[in-house]
Amino acid sequence: MPRLPTIDNEYTLSQMEVAGGLAPSLPAGLRLPSARAAGAAAAFIAAAAAVTWADGLDWTPDRVLLVFLAPALVLGRGRRYLLDFVPFALLIMLYAECRGLAHLASPHPFYRPQLWLERHLFGGVPAVWLQEHFWHGSMTWYDAAAAKVLNLHFVVPPLVAFALWVRGRRLFYRFATSMIVLSFASAVVFLVYPSAPPWAAAQAGMLDVVKLPPVNDVSSLGSATSAPANPYAAIPSLHAGYAFLVALTVAGLLLGSRMRLRRTLAGLCFLYPLAQALAVIYTGNHYVVDIVIGCAFATAAYLVTNRAFSRF
Repeated sequence: MPRLPTIDNEYTLSQMEVAGGLAPSLPAGLRLPSARAAGAAAAFIAAAAAVTWADGLDWTPDRVLLVFLAPALVLGRGRRYLLDFVPFALLIMLYAECRGLAHLASPHPFYRPQLWLERHLFGGVPAVWLQEHFWHGSMTWYDAAAAKVLNLHFVVPPLVAFALWVRGRRLFYRFATSMIVLSFASAVVFLVYPSAPPWAAAQAGMLDVVKLPPVNDVSSLGSATSAPANPYAAIPSLHAGYAFLVALTVAGLLLGSRMRLRRTLAGLCFLYPLAQALAVIYTGNHYVVDIVIGCAFATAAYLVTNRAFSRF
């Protein structure tokens, strides 16, 4: 298995002058004053708690901007934060519009190809098997846990994006670009090949599976726009794709560092996309083939973006 490409020369880049460029804002080895770091952490916790209390974990792009503006202001980087994150949020919102418009343009999904492939690969449908063994008709603690894991889809990518931005703007730009590439490439597929997930196949009488509550059918990373939801945006799975992209990015940074146990920590990063995959399959939202295709799209976006950035 080929080694994950690492993000090269980040420690060298961090020594460069910022001066409005893409180099990290903090020199390598420089630590924030403890009071300011603690204040930024407290501001983030307060803002995240307020948004979560009001809207749950379905953080929309506009809510994300507010959540991370608070710690950015404490760090004294509010203006730079807005200049960097507002375009990113707008592009995600544009993707959400495209995702919804794809459903309006192609409202009739394909049911049989992915179902046929699932049965021929596994001898059955994993979503059906999981629900036969674990779903008992009413919510249990692990059903609630699966729903929370699904909602992390709206939280983890922007959280990683902000952490990378604090460490260095170039890191943020790489990750944000890879997310945008992945999102719009997926939107094209949603238009060309609308795919019915397991719960939709069940409604058509092809499977015995249910869409487990509570699951919100909204655009990836939420939608602060009037774009309709797309119930057939199943291939590629962006629950899997975003999670795998996060894992690839963090694992690549770890492998390029000098930390002890970096290989072990890099491997542990992939527990998150594994958890997302299990959650979306169990809740009837995706086939395994959707997950595999989502991870493949994420890998392609990661490799293309990092290769492009390495040339600059």
